[in-house]
Amino acid sequence: MKISYCPEKKLIGVKRQLEGQEKYEFDFLLRAVRIINTLDEPVHLVKYVFELKTKGETMKKIVYSEDVIKAKSKELQGMVDRLAIKQDDKVRETARQNNVLLFLGVKDFWEKENYTLNSLKPGQETGFRMEHFRILVEKPIDEMVFTVVYKQADETKKASIQIPIVEYKNKKEYIFPLKGSWLVFGNWDEAYNHRTMHSQEFGMDLVQLNDNLQFEQTHEKPNEEFKCYNQELLAIADGEVVECFDGIPENPSAIKMISNDEKRDIMEKSGFIPLISGNYAIIKHATNEYSFYAHIKNGTLKIAKGDNVKQGQVIGNLGNSTGPHLHFQLMEKPSILTGRGLPCHFTNLKNFAGEKISFIENSYLIVHAE
Repeated sequence: MKISYCPEKKLIGVKRQLEGQEKYEFDFLLRAVRIINTLDEPVHLVKYVFELKTKGETMKKIVYSEDVIKAKSKELQGMVDRLAIKQDDKVRETARQNNVLLFLGVKDFWEKENYTLNSLKPGQETGFRMEHFRILVEKPIDEMVFTVVYKQADETKKASIQIPIVEYKNKKEYIFPLKGSWLVFGNWDEAYNHRTMHSQEFGMDLVQLNDNLQFEQTHEKPNEEFKCYNQELLAIADGEVVECFDGIPENPSAIKMISNDEKRDIMEKSGFIPLISGNYAIIKHATNEYSFYAHIKNGTLKIAKGDNVKQGQVIGNLGNSTGPHLHFQLMEKPSILTGRGLPCHFTNLKNFAGEKISFIENSYLIVHAE
């Protein structure tokens, strides 16, 4: 039996402090698992076991029954089928291939032709995705042992892998990409928001409230009526611009999108990334640390590929996609398709109460940067 997972090599764990508690929440995501029957005989999967460990000691054990295994395999099968259907239209086929990368960071992780549920003939495979763990601990989880229990003929057997879990430390000191007070949407604590995508695991959307402390995006509203629209975007640290794009028109208003014909034209002329990101910039700050800014206002980009930027330098102005906001993330490669998402700590942030914070732990948190 062969078991593989992604992201490969290790998972990144983050912790969230709980007020008045000595323990804290430790959180990590197993994005995808692939299980292949490499034996000469059929096997039947009957149990999955997840052992969460700290320095070799099991802190928690989670067991999935055969019914759960089958349900998870079936759920994944629908996604595998959808993403594996090749499109005759060139634009749609490019979008299909890139969507696979957006979700997993790799292409062809599962083979549709060999995919089945929990009874595997030789060469067949199954799997699951988006297994999210959040556990109350005193010390961080540093390893997960994943075991597949299966029956081969009349004998019960096991196959296991050890998955390292690490707390990531930034290689540079970063400032927040905006000044003033901002509301955070789609943070990592929402497991089924940005986190469903490989490079966006620790990404976030940033908006500003109006004078009534509201963020209205339920009806058509001119972009200019949003407080955050046209705000200056700042380089979070010194670095080199490795990629950027300008010239994509903005959506006309908060919920009014550009037409499908316009989207197709963008895809054909500019590619998939400008279609989903609008105008954007990617800056290299250190080995394997790149910042990504999406939805920059058309015509405001103040940098070019190859430019060196300084921390705090204005790189452009905030624009509109589904509504005026900045999408920001840190990643280990200069690609939002294959670059793994990384946590980003900031040196100049305070929360709504004026207390200094470095890591944004919750969606819908209001933060302030000088």
